[in-house]
Amino acid sequence: MNTETQAVSPAAPFVSFLNMPTSPDDASVKSGPELKSISFYQQELRKVLPEEIFQRTPWRVLYLVGFLSINISLIAFVITVNPAWYVKLLVAFAIGQLNSSIGFFAHETLHGSIVKSQFLQSLIGSIGLAPFLVSQTYWRFWHNNLHHGNTQLIYKDPDAFPTLSVYKRSKFMRFVFGLSPGSKGPLSYFYFFYWFSFQSIINQAYMRFKNKMWDNMDHRRVSIEFGCTCLLAGAYLWFIGLENILWLAIIPALIQNYVILSYISTNHNISPLTKINDPLVNSLTVTAHPAIEFFHLNFGYHVEHHLFPRVSCAHAKTIHRHLKAMYPDKYKAMPKWRALKYLYQTPRIYKSSNELIHPKTLKTYPTI
Repeated sequence: MNTETQAVSPAAPFVSFLNMPTSPDDASVKSGPELKSISFYQQELRKVLPEEIFQRTPWRVLYLVGFLSINISLIAFVITVNPAWYVKLLVAFAIGQLNSSIGFFAHETLHGSIVKSQFLQSLIGSIGLAPFLVSQTYWRFWHNNLHHGNTQLIYKDPDAFPTLSVYKRSKFMRFVFGLSPGSKGPLSYFYFFYWFSFQSIINQAYMRFKNKMWDNMDHRRVSIEFGCTCLLAGAYLWFIGLENILWLAIIPALIQNYVILSYISTNHNISPLTKINDPLVNSLTVTAHPAIEFFHLNFGYHVEHHLFPRVSCAHAKTIHRHLKAMYPDKYKAMPKWRALKYLYQTPRIYKSSNELIHPKTLKTYPTI
């Protein structure tokens, strides 16, 4: 399938639940595009990209200030005015969207593209990830280290979905498969609304101690940050009161999970597994309406982000234009709605590096 397609979270989270072997011997290698390293593309693109895009963009802190201010105002509005239920529903949707935007900003900041100070990065990261109950130290290790360092490398990338042999060996995998997009199970259509937070909470509370993948993470710091975040979440629920939990907590959580995970899943989970970290093969850029891209801070431009993770997403479209010109037959990009459609048309189990398989019907599908 030669379409334009395919990267933090947290989207294909099966591997992080298992103590996997260390070599991908069950992911057979089929013919596909020639793989190049990230450094190859970086060297080529640096010849044509303006130097200023490699500078930090501290002015983007205005996004955080704006999103937080609106969110706080909306929460205060619901608590003090107690508007009609349909107004509360609109507010709940807006808060969920804004929490997603704040999460995207935290992601960008924790890559070091906004401010240099590690303290400020950690502070912003903690604020932005708090609605998802995610420790910023855990996120740095999970996303920046494991995912970016091993994108779509089976057993190494915690966001990569497993192979058929892993599915056959694991009872847990066979259970979880029915929850994932493309399984055709009824629960799979709710996957985006809860899985990001669910996986993060389970990993932080328990699974990180059961898998050698997490050995080098600062577990003590993660435990402290995760515990503090949970306490703050409890205090928030007490503050808004039982009568507002649906509008100011539950619905926003469903919306923000959907937004984050719908990007992460389409950015990687219909793309091939790769032994060499080649973002033009193992990642997909997804596009949307300019207004949506503005509020989501260009997060969908994920091939660009994997090539230059320390470059602000403010410059993603500049890199996008050069990639289209330089690699027209290899660079993959498509509208997000189309990627979501293919995600649900195909199962999340790999028969080989470039082929997906439904483990029950054994019907196969090409990756993009």
